[in-house]
Amino acid sequence: LAYVEWFTPFREPDESSGLRQISRSTRHLRRNSAVIHVDEIIRPCHLIPKMGQLVNPTWTSANVYELASEFYLNPFIDLETFCMSTTST
Repeated sequence: LAYVEWFTPFREPDESSGLRQISRSTRHLRRNSAVIHVDEIIRPCHLIPKMGQLVNPTWTSANVYELASEFYLNPFIDLETFCMSTTST
């Protein structure tokens, strides 16, 4: 089983970066999440927190994914291929 937090559908690409934007999906003002079977996971993805003009000084590498609410999808990192290429044979 896997705990999954859901995100909104992709919005139009960001004007300056061209990256697709998403934000956390909420239900009754709480994060929309579910426990699903791992067989339902299609592939992992890499999200980049949306910083804006100023970076929140409370964000750290340990908490930014919990504190940020908007993200960019990074299409330049394919975690599935990376994991397969780093596995010993």
